[in-house]
Amino acid sequence: MTTNNAPAPDAARSSRCAAELGSVQDRGMLEWARQRPDDGFVIGVALRLRGPRPTPARLAALLAARLPALPGLAERLDGPTGQERWRPAEDFDAAHHVHTLDGAAEPHRGAELMANQPVCGDRPRWGLWLLDTPQEDEFLLAYRVHHAAQDGTAVAHTIGRLLDARVPALPTGRSPTDAGRWASAPPPGSDRLLAAADVPVEAMRAISRASGASLNDVHLAALTGALRAWLPPGARDHPVPVRVPFNVRLRQERQDRGNRYGYKRVLLPVDEPSARQRLAQVVEQTSVWPRDRNRRLLDLIPDDLMRDHISDFLSSQDSLATVTLLGAHTPLALDGSPVTGGLALPPLIGGHLFSSVLFIHGARACLSVTAQRRHDHVRDLPRLWQRAVVELATASCP
Repeated sequence: MTTNNAPAPDAARSSRCAAELGSVQDRGMLEWARQRPDDGFVIGVALRLRGPRPTPARLAALLAARLPALPGLAERLDGPTGQERWRPAEDFDAAHHVHTLDGAAEPHRGAELMANQPVCGDRPRWGLWLLDTPQEDEFLLAYRVHHAAQDGTAVAHTIGRLLDARVPALPTGRSPTDAGRWASAPPPGSDRLLAAADVPVEAMRAISRASGASLNDVHLAALTGALRAWLPPGARDHPVPVRVPFNVRLRQERQDRGNRYGYKRVLLPVDEPSARQRLAQVVEQTSVWPRDRNRRLLDLIPDDLMRDHISDFLSSQDSLATVTLLGAHTPLALDGSPVTGGLALPPLIGGHLFSSVLFIHGARACLSVTAQRRHDHVRDLPRLWQRAVVELATASCP
């Protein structure tokens, strides 16, 4: 899913829209979360930063300073079922959304710990988590949000504004909440695995230049190769369906809040032995994205029909997984500490076996995959995807 860094609305516009009815997708996500408590409706990213870890008070101050560019973070979707509206959160305090995890963990293990932390529902449904790594002057920062509040495009927009390295640094100073306020995050609230592997973005771009395919096509073709190696023999003699979300926001629409996307069903040709032919077959299916049709659908369809429509294809009978791409296109830093790496924290919705997100930032592209922990064999997929990118590069760039 391509992201869009159009300017965020100003505070006046946010105020005018404060009691705006949530979109049919926003309200639908809340209802699906009520009906399917075992699914994972929280999405986000975990980033690795070089530098001293900020105190929670410092992070809250930095967050408060960025709120004018991200007014949706101080809004909450609530109200009677089916009539939920976006309203300013009463007594909003950025400090309530900052959490720390005890100890230290290497980045991938730390990201898995963060991905299982609960997100409170009695305030705006998002949070920031801090965790040390074993490396000196390195820490992890995770941003996680309920899918009813933001889709992937809004997550990318939020990260780009919250960690924009071009914004002048906030002066240091003691916050009145520095003392006696902060505690470790609560115990994990879910039990999902997270696995990841990365490749140089340039390797994917070389395939793209040689073939004319997009980076997303290359990502999907490599995933096809990974699934071909991962699936049992009887399950790879026919294409495998996945759902690929795509952004349908217009530039003048709000980028920082809610859901505005469509889903395309793509048949991954796992039955094709040639890596080049797998890429060609993916490209044939992704040449057209029905954005206008999906915008009209979202604007006109009644709630009950939308829930039925979405429920039909967000199911294990419709597709094996949800697969998407998330990009952070601006230099990212927090209080002078640059982001040196990262991975997405995918949602797990609709009874799918797994969900995956390719996160692109800087010189690396990282595929992360999540599933219920009982499906431990899913952990092999990122490594197989990594190998499939090499295979595709060899076939496309002789």
